[in-house]
Amino acid sequence: MKTFTDYAQEKLIDLFNNHDHEVGSELKKLEPEKYKDYKSTDCITYALNVISHAFRSIGDEGSAKRVWSLGKKGSELAQYLVSQHGWRGIYINPDLKHPLDADAEHVYTGILAEQKCLYYGIPLSYKVANYFPTPANHPAFKKLNKASGSTQLNTIDIASLKSVRFGFGISRGGRHTWVFSKGKVYEVHWESVGKGLYDATPLNEFGWLSGAMVIPIDQAAMVAASAKLKCGN
Repeated sequence: MKTFTDYAQEKLIDLFNNHDHEVGSELKKLEPEKYKDYKSTDCITYALNVISHAFRSIGDEGSAKRVWSLGKKGSELAQYLVSQHGWRGIYINPDLKHPLDADAEHVYTGILAEQKCLYYGIPLSYKVANYFPTPANHPAFKKLNKASGSTQLNTIDIASLKSVRFGFGISRGGRHTWVFSKGKVYEVHWESVGKGLYDATPLNEFGWLSGAMVIPIDQAAMVAASAKLKCGN
């Protein structure tokens, strides 16, 4: 019998491979007549299509509708999946002390994740971090935590995520949303059409750096034990 995860992973890949009928929402707004026969999509719509399809496929029409009612609020959707469906939250950050873009938000959210097990209100159970340390000779390395030495590479925790078949993620508190499967971030670029509309990127190369994703409870056993947060459930 197929599970939520089965249906979500299938839909994620299906849309990624078959989207000739879709166009980025911003591009459609700019040229509505040109793309009048195309269906509008963007990063959160991709996630909503996948997650609602999976709920509907397991016979949970109520949750499928609830997902859409949360609309564009990625953080609220993640909170809902954790609080109402028992999903588990994972904080992600390639370098907790020396972010590649020298933005202090990545450091701050890392501290909150470790101390409060929260990311923009999303309960966290795990932390996968320091999987792509910023080189000591990089200009960004010297801008924050100057007294701190190089970050020690952690490959174990991120390697375990290659076994996680589905997740829903947010970056910058919800400014960007994405879906995840087997070590890769799948996303939509809202200004594109055709080949450039969808993209898949290994997590350790994901340009938004820190964020969080939530995974169905049946996928939690795949995450390395070393990634467990002390304050997490």
